[in-house]
Amino acid sequence: MSGIQPTDPRVLATAVADILVVAADPESRRACVFFWEKYRPLFLEVERAAEELDDPRLRSLARELRSDPENPGRHRALVEALAAADPNAPATAALFDAAWRAERDNRLGHHLGSRHRADGVAVSLDELRATPPRQAPAAAPDAPVLVVIPFRDRDTGGVRARNLLACLLSLGDQSFPRDRFRITVVESDEQPRWREVLEPYVDHYLFAPKADTFNKSWAVNVGVMLTGEAAEVICVLDADVLTDRDFIARNVARLNRPGTGGHLPYRDMLGMTSASTAHAVRRRVLEGAAGADPEEVRGFVVRRPPGACVWVRAGVFRQIGGMDERYEGWGGEDTDFAYRMDFAAAFDNFDDPLLHMNHPPAAVLREDGELVNAHIPWLSWAPREPIGRIDRFAPVPR
Repeated sequence: MSGIQPTDPRVLATAVADILVVAADPESRRACVFFWEKYRPLFLEVERAAEELDDPRLRSLARELRSDPENPGRHRALVEALAAADPNAPATAALFDAAWRAERDNRLGHHLGSRHRADGVAVSLDELRATPPRQAPAAAPDAPVLVVIPFRDRDTGGVRARNLLACLLSLGDQSFPRDRFRITVVESDEQPRWREVLEPYVDHYLFAPKADTFNKSWAVNVGVMLTGEAAEVICVLDADVLTDRDFIARNVARLNRPGTGGHLPYRDMLGMTSASTAHAVRRRVLEGAAGADPEEVRGFVVRRPPGACVWVRAGVFRQIGGMDERYEGWGGEDTDFAYRMDFAAAFDNFDDPLLHMNHPPAAVLREDGELVNAHIPWLSWAPREPIGRIDRFAPVPR
């Protein structure tokens, strides 16, 4: 046992159960397929060590959890049994060591809220469309805050559109004055599939035509350059983030001081399961709670991801050339942007909860297991033409 490894049996028992769930639950791979594949050898070590337990009851409980990883009762049963076992028994000690190595070294974790509710009733797109925003779009011409949301949904059966509508409804229920921030959605696709659904909830809907791979960086730049002329502060927000009522007020206040160029408002992202997504959306949007409670949901933690939500001063965004438009598909563009922000200005991190709504995974890996954009050198974006040209890939339909 390492000299800096926890000695509390309950902490180590929880690590065992959490890693077994991360390894077995298909929804964990959705949270970040790159990390899941990268750290799979650590998960396998824990699975092997669980199979080598001497106590048949403990071995059986571990198998039951692996066969039904979505069952919180099985997770708790294994934790209780392991916490009561002899931590110095060789097989138990080996399991604890393997589990702690996996928890220590990998970037995916399991979150089981203390008041987790497994009864989330699915929320449909139509149900959300019947819900008007608590505050209708009302941005003043000189609104100092711009929220840009890049978006595409052509092959999820409307799941991403449902998530975006939940995100927009949460943004339509803010403590920050509605006339002081504008919301821009940039839909990039071969056609404006979701215009009619989205327009009632935003200050600006932009269609950026691009028929092949999604280019998040370019879509963000389009939104900033076409609707952010008066903005002092820009929030680039993932379409699958469910915000709380003080989200904008809290993050604007953080930039209302000298020596701050931008920040990530979170450290870890909680990718909620499909059932927990339904529960959280129902609580926050349909029931009007100030925020969804992380203790009521289950999901998978992505540790220190750079891109689900970033706040930047508009001047710094333009100074660094916005986001790197060479990135196609998903993967790497947010990390590169965070690196360049950190070089250009004081760039902070905070520890707010960040709840990410469940959706089918996008293809992000090449055949060799690397991200699709791994060939682009970090920190090398130096645009020689204006960024955010809406007609860069195709003429804009009239």
